[in-house]
Amino acid sequence: MAAEWMPVVRLPITWEQFHQLPRNAAYKYEYFDGKALLSPRPKFYHALLDLKPLRKRPLTGAARDVELHRLQDADWEKLVPVFAAAFERQQPFSGLDTKTRKEAAKQALEFTRTGGDGPFIAPASFTALERGYLVGASLITLLPLEDPTDWRAFHWSEPPPEHCIARRLGRPHLTWIFVAPLFAGHGVGTALLQSTTQALLALGFTQLASTFLAGNDSSMLWHWRNGFQLLSHPGSLRHVLEKVREKDYG
Repeated sequence: MAAEWMPVVRLPITWEQFHQLPRNAAYKYEYFDGKALLSPRPKFYHALLDLKPLRKRPLTGAARDVELHRLQDADWEKLVPVFAAAFERQQPFSGLDTKTRKEAAKQALEFTRTGGDGPFIAPASFTALERGYLVGASLITLLPLEDPTDWRAFHWSEPPPEHCIARRLGRPHLTWIFVAPLFAGHGVGTALLQSTTQALLALGFTQLASTFLAGNDSSMLWHWRNGFQLLSHPGSLRHVLEKVREKDYG
């Protein structure tokens, strides 16, 4: 879904100016006939959080004064402007105008709500409120219980099994976590994650997967700070060779 909202950028600049352009890992940079061509090339990284140690040890740095509530049906519409603002400077939404960004936010949230990212785990999804205003949310879905370093682990190739959440037939995924810009950097996201992890443990899950786009350094650091372990990229040569060796000698 990322590339859908990342337009191809064409810039009439000199060769010298082309080499001075700041690079974003989500784009491919080329130069033809006096123009820079920036083509979407989103690359995702996956990470995994072991929930078992968090039964007795809370996450550090979580905001203490924020109100946390389980997501309600009436909250979805309110999430749209918060989502759009939170990702205003992040790909794939940063290249969109305000109106288009809100439409992209609406579509992304609707895709998650209706199961496009996997069955939605409502009991583990939360909203954050400051002085009665919704300022963030964590939205959790269920992915297949496959090797998390494999492409197949991040989408359902077949319809999910019946009652898969109650039967724990999958791995929870932190599909979206976002905080309004004015409240970012103050532990609200970590507080949302804290509530999510405890709810997942209560449901009987012991792992939480997550995904972030290459080039989103703030997200990468947030995952690392909260204990997520970076997984091998499924498309990396080293990972492919490891899989081949396992198949031949395993």
